[in-house]
Amino acid sequence: MGAREATAFAVLPIVLGAIVFLPPWVYLGAVWVVAMLAAWELLALIHKLGHPAPYWPTLVAIGLALPALWIGGLPWSGPILAAIVLLLPLVYLLGRQPITGATAGISGATFAAVYFAVTGGAMGLLRAPFDNPLRWKVVLIYCVTLWAGDSGAYYLGSRFGKHRLAPQVSPKKSWEGVIGGTLATFFGVWVFRMLFFPELDANVGWALAAVLTVLAPLGDLVESLFKRDSGVKDSSGLIPGHGGFLDRTDSLFYAAPFVLALALACGL
Repeated sequence: MGAREATAFAVLPIVLGAIVFLPPWVYLGAVWVVAMLAAWELLALIHKLGHPAPYWPTLVAIGLALPALWIGGLPWSGPILAAIVLLLPLVYLLGRQPITGATAGISGATFAAVYFAVTGGAMGLLRAPFDNPLRWKVVLIYCVTLWAGDSGAYYLGSRFGKHRLAPQVSPKKSWEGVIGGTLATFFGVWVFRMLFFPELDANVGWALAAVLTVLAPLGDLVESLFKRDSGVKDSSGLIPGHGGFLDRTDSLFYAAPFVLALALACGL
């Protein structure tokens, strides 16, 4: 068993148990911590390119935006995102940050803050409000099927991958991996719905699988684009065998707003 598998076997039961058995605020706290760590890694990539995106103002913006969004709900999203876009340049100005590279630094910081406010916010809103008995199942089927698809793509692609998906961005990604991820995603939705989520309409389940089949590899490639631009293989080495938190949340966070929209549209 390699480091990748050992880490997965050690962490996955804890994550799944937290979603199912622990109070919802534990899940939200975990999302908050992971979002902050992934944002730190993204800011490090921006700094590696020589752009002076400020760490602490950006992280404070994300750290305040996420609980505000989870408490206020979607009606607060507009004011929260507007505050980020308008206040971060002002903080940069008042903080006497270097003028050289200010445009790139402010743009990088603003993008990082908005990105994690949107994606991390959606991850939390999948579980809130707490009084909805189906919400933990929505979170669980989302996470389980996305991870199943990721595993299917990794193992089939690493074994049989010959046709490159996006060689300039991510040389190891293959169309064979996409096929493996698609099969594993649809199989995961089918199994989970049969065993744990019979309330889920079959058409909604297949729609979820279709959404994840498209968005999971796209989220992976978007994050690979950042790393390729920065000249690094992994966003960090914090997770043995998996890279960093940005590496592990690329597809999960990227697809979350779309899954939230699907859940809301279907009354979940």
